[in-house]
Amino acid sequence: MGQVTANGATLYYEEKGKGFPILFIHGMCGDARVWADQMERLSDRFRCIAYDRRGHTRSPLGEIKERTVQLHADDAASLINALDIAPCLLVGSSGGARIAFDVLRRYPKQVTGAILSEPPLFTLDMAGGRAFFNQIKPALDKAMFSGGPRAAVDAFFNIVCPGLWNSLSGEIRDRYRNNHVELFGDLQMPKYEVSLEDLSRINRPCLIIRGSESHPALRNVAQILANNIPGARFREIAGSGHVTYYEKPAEFASAVASFAAGLKAP
Repeated sequence: MGQVTANGATLYYEEKGKGFPILFIHGMCGDARVWADQMERLSDRFRCIAYDRRGHTRSPLGEIKERTVQLHADDAASLINALDIAPCLLVGSSGGARIAFDVLRRYPKQVTGAILSEPPLFTLDMAGGRAFFNQIKPALDKAMFSGGPRAAVDAFFNIVCPGLWNSLSGEIRDRYRNNHVELFGDLQMPKYEVSLEDLSRINRPCLIIRGSESHPALRNVAQILANNIPGARFREIAGSGHVTYYEKPAEFASAVASFAAGLKAP
């Protein structure tokens, strides 16, 4: 574990193992610890690195004008440089997969490929995105009114991954609740624009993962990515909701190991 200065941010990171480098990027309100089980499963073959994104837990937000997907992607690319792990494999879940996609898009020389688990790239499915947020917004408004921002975190995850959220210990849920500022920070970021043409330009190997029981809008975006990124592989994990790496850890780790083993540095 340690800290590095990257893109003007002080980023906390953890690493385990040696070999081909994998950088894990967490999603909404998480931190590096959400990847601990995956790192344990994979560190006998790979150098596994996870970090707290800017504004989360042990990484201060810093002085910024606004939060954007691109800012977080710039952080990730700078972290890759600071740790001298280019080119590496990116593994991202949810909002972390959206950041990984932007690194893939704008910093292709930094990566050998990416594993994207259900990124919320809703400009690829505008109707699905509207349905998703029409479900989220009133639940968050009600929770904020009755219980404040920590209750809003509960409301968000009760919609996005209800089975998983209710199975977590209070201690783990508190980690997410403690990052409640970033819940609203992420949800209020400027719209991240992605088109089918953008997908056609991706020139690094990708594995797209989705859960069979996840939200329909997120499942559809995953399918669009798999259908339109050249050569993309696709994996649906049966019985999993949105948080595939946590709900079905053995299946997820197997998919990562198999994909990573087939990569070669460009």
